[in-house]
Amino acid sequence: MSLLRSSFLLAAVVALAAVFAGGTIVPGVAPSHAVQNPTISLDMLPSGNTYDEATNTMTVGASENCLTSATANPATHTHAAHLVIRDVEDLVGWQVRLNYVGDRMRPQVVNFNPFTDNTTGQAISFLNLPIDSSLALHRDVTTAGSIPPAPPDGSDTAQTALIGATYNGGPNSEVSADTPLKSPPDGGAYDAANGGVLGSVILQVVGNESGQPSLFMNLDDNDPNPPGSSTVIFTGTGTTAVDMAPSALGDGFHGEGSTCVPLDCVTTNCPFDTTNHTFTNDTPLAASGLHVRFDRAVTPRLVQNAPGCPAPVMSGDNAAGKVDLDWGTLCADNGETVIIEIKSWPKAVETCSHWSILGVAALKDCDAPPLR
Repeated sequence: MSLLRSSFLLAAVVALAAVFAGGTIVPGVAPSHAVQNPTISLDMLPSGNTYDEATNTMTVGASENCLTSATANPATHTHAAHLVIRDVEDLVGWQVRLNYVGDRMRPQVVNFNPFTDNTTGQAISFLNLPIDSSLALHRDVTTAGSIPPAPPDGSDTAQTALIGATYNGGPNSEVSADTPLKSPPDGGAYDAANGGVLGSVILQVVGNESGQPSLFMNLDDNDPNPPGSSTVIFTGTGTTAVDMAPSALGDGFHGEGSTCVPLDCVTTNCPFDTTNHTFTNDTPLAASGLHVRFDRAVTPRLVQNAPGCPAPVMSGDNAAGKVDLDWGTLCADNGETVIIEIKSWPKAVETCSHWSILGVAALKDCDAPPLR
């Protein structure tokens, strides 16, 4: 599915569900009563999430974002995770943006209805947990997804996927799920006090990832891949979409034969590589500046300053891989070291570096035009 087509994924799903039942969807109407503070997260240890068909109750335990496999499996294999939503009222539909490295850990398949209600003979999730009293049944669900095939192993290819679902038929408060329930509840003959499971995501670890502590699945907004994660809410007269910020989205991580270490995918978009680069003044003089060039866009951070130097002014066209440090004084003596952290994806390769003395390049100049 193309990015253009995937950008209309959830809108198409919601419209299709309305057509199935002859319902009417009225987008863009301000909520009439529901208080929204939804979060969606990946639970990497989903065994604590259960469904009781006798009481039509969904129970969600504490979500764990990090799965450690103490013994590495060097072959391609899978792990199941749950998409869990909390603190939402009158849910009609949802979509989630997933960013990841496709030849490391990728979404292989999504089960949008991971539980079974044998009393009605229906597959369910939190989305269609309420019972429609006019039918004595759960609503059916329409789903959609755009998951690209796995790239060649070892290529470190960043990929993105979009998945979503909505219940069929005209929306109303009774069949639009709440967690926790409103007080008083507005029907549906169900309970989900601590959250609900939207689906089961089978995560495929591709090839030998032994020793990797931070295989990740990043739930994201629309930056850098639109459209982003969102919910569709019943307003009392129609529906409205609620976009979700990265801070409301919980990523999933996996350590393969290594203790799992979560990444910060909120401050910096994942995927990214973090590498410390060390630079030692190899000129015979004290320097006032350092200039480093990489083969791609970077986000730099000074980790270790030269001893005795003030905090430098950091500049340069980072989008073009240029990083410049200017202390404004001759303070970085011969043999002294500076360490710069570089975040990038794929991993940036240093192509050149040089020191400068009050604006004049020493020994070499990375920005000098090539000789003819």
